[in-house]
Amino acid sequence: MKLMMRNNQDGAADAEVCKLLDSAGVYCKNYVRTTLFIAFIGSVLVTYNMYLVTEEITPMNLLPLKLSPPAPSSPQSMVFVAPFSSYSTKDGIEHQRSCKKTIVVKSRRNSDDVLGWEDQPFPELQVDDISNITALPNNDILCLQVGSTTGAVGLSNAPFLLGLNAVESILHLLENTLAERDLDTECEVIDRKSVIMSGWYPPTSPQVRERRSKNDNTGNHIWAFGATRMINPYTVEFKSASTDKDPVSAAVVASANALHMNFGTKGYEMMKNVVNSLTNWVRKHDRPTIVLGIGIQANFDVLEDIKSMKLAEHQLTFMNEVAKRNTAEKSVSVRGELTETVCANAGAMNCISLGCPSLTISRAPDLGQVLETKWNDVVTKLKGSDEALKIGIGLPALFRNGDGRYERVVDMILSICEKHDCHYIAQAPYDKSQLISHAKGKVKEEKVFHFKEGVERWFEFMRGLDVVASTRIHGGMAGISNGIPTVIVPTDLRILELINAMELPHVPFEEAMKSNFTSLAQLMVAAEPDFKKFERNRRSRIKYYKGMLESIGLEMDPALVNIISNEVE
Repeated sequence: MKLMMRNNQDGAADAEVCKLLDSAGVYCKNYVRTTLFIAFIGSVLVTYNMYLVTEEITPMNLLPLKLSPPAPSSPQSMVFVAPFSSYSTKDGIEHQRSCKKTIVVKSRRNSDDVLGWEDQPFPELQVDDISNITALPNNDILCLQVGSTTGAVGLSNAPFLLGLNAVESILHLLENTLAERDLDTECEVIDRKSVIMSGWYPPTSPQVRERRSKNDNTGNHIWAFGATRMINPYTVEFKSASTDKDPVSAAVVASANALHMNFGTKGYEMMKNVVNSLTNWVRKHDRPTIVLGIGIQANFDVLEDIKSMKLAEHQLTFMNEVAKRNTAEKSVSVRGELTETVCANAGAMNCISLGCPSLTISRAPDLGQVLETKWNDVVTKLKGSDEALKIGIGLPALFRNGDGRYERVVDMILSICEKHDCHYIAQAPYDKSQLISHAKGKVKEEKVFHFKEGVERWFEFMRGLDVVASTRIHGGMAGISNGIPTVIVPTDLRILELINAMELPHVPFEEAMKSNFTSLAQLMVAAEPDFKKFERNRRSRIKYYKGMLESIGLEMDPALVNIISNEVE
C-alpha cells in the first residue's frame, strides 16, 4: 500500500515526540503537552486520509533502519537523523533541498572541543535520496548540523520526518544529551533565509546547461560556482525575484573584472553599463548586500599608475550603494590589492582583497598539503623517467594580432607538450580555431576540449590529469580546486592580481618568455611554490568570506567552516 506522510504537520509530529520522550522520563515543554489531544485527533484524521492519497513511498522503503540505538528505552533511540546532500541529481536534473529550520551544534568560542558528526547522539538512517522519506511541502523539514554534516530529523518508530513543531522537543533532548557527555557545546536554531543572487550558479538542468553554453567565457562558470556554493545550502533558498509579498532576506552580487580602467575604450563603455545595471539591481532589492570577487581590468603597462588611479564615478556609486546596505566594515571582496588600492583612492573603504571565490570550491581539509604531495610526485616522475604525463593546458586569453605574445606563449606550450599527453582546454569560442591554425598539425582537434555547459564535466575531467599548466586564471583554478598541481603563466594584470592574492604557483609572463622553457620540469622549478603559505592564506580568506556572509545574515557551507575550525601549522 502506498501512502503520503502528512502526520508531521499541525503539531502531530511534536505530540508524537512528546509522547515518546515522556515514556522515557524526559520532560516535554508544556505547550507541547497541551497540543497532545488535538494532535492525536489530527493523527487519526491523517491516518484515515493515508488510504486516499497515493505516492511512490512505502513503509518498507522508508525505514530500512540501520540503527544502533543506545538502549531501547533511551530517548535518543526514538529519534533518527538521515544525513543528506543538499544538492542531488535525479534523472539528469539537479535539485537543492534546504531545511525550514536547522539546529546547529557547535563548540563554544573558547572550547578546545572540535565537533564532528560522530558526536551527535541520535541513531543514523542511511538513505540514497531524502525525498524518499519526506513529502513535506517546500522543504519544511527540521535538520541537525554537526561539523560538516547535516541530516534530517525523524522518528524511529514511524515512517516520517519531523517538521517545525518538533523543534523545542528535539532541542531540549539534544542539549540534555550533550550536557551528559560533558561536551562544551551550544545549540543554535537557524531559520532558513531567502537570498537573491546576481551571478548565481543554479542547479543544473538541460535548460540551465543550454543557457550556460551561450556564455563566451566558460571561466565565468567557475567563479559563479565558487560564490554560490560557499553559502550554506541547507539554510538558504535561492530566489530569482523579490516581491513586496515575498521579500528576500539578503542580496549577493558575484562578479569578476567589471571595473574596467581602460577609460574611453569600447570595453570600458560596455562594462560601465554592466556596473550601472548592478547599481540599479542593488537599489531595487534594497536588502543587506555583499559583493564577491569583483576586480579591475587593466593592461600591464598601467601597473605603475595603479598607485594613483581611482574608481570612476559610476564605479564608486556602486560601492557606496552596497555600503549603505551593510553595517560591516568590509562588504565588497575584490580580486586583489590593486583593486583594493583603486577603491581606497576613490574613498571606497568597504573593499577587501580576497582573490576569487573559486578559492573556496575545494572542501579538502588541507588543500595545500594535497597539492604539495602531488606536485612533488610529478617532479619525481619527471626526474626519474621519460614517462609521458597527462597535462591539462589552459589556453591564453590572447589574440594573434601581430604583437607576437600569443605565438610566443603557445610555442612554449607546444614545446613542453612534445614529450607529454596534452589536453588543451578552451574557454572562449575562438580558442580552438586559433590554436589549430597556429599549431599547424601539432595539435589534433580531438585533444581540444571546451566545457561550455558548466563546471561539472570540466571538474570531472580535471581530476583525471597529472598536472595543469594554464595561462588563464580559471583554467588554473579548475585544477587547483580539484587537487591537481597547477602552474600558471599570467598573460594580463587581472590574472597576476588574482595569483598574488591567492598565493598560487606561477611564473611571470616575461620571465617565462625570456627563459623559453622547453620542458615541464623547467616550468615547475621556476614556479617555486610555497604550499604552506598557500594554505594559510586560503584559510584566512575563508574566514573573511564567512564574516561577510554573516554580515547579511547568511551562513557559510559547513564543510568550509569545518576547514577553518581545524588549524594547521
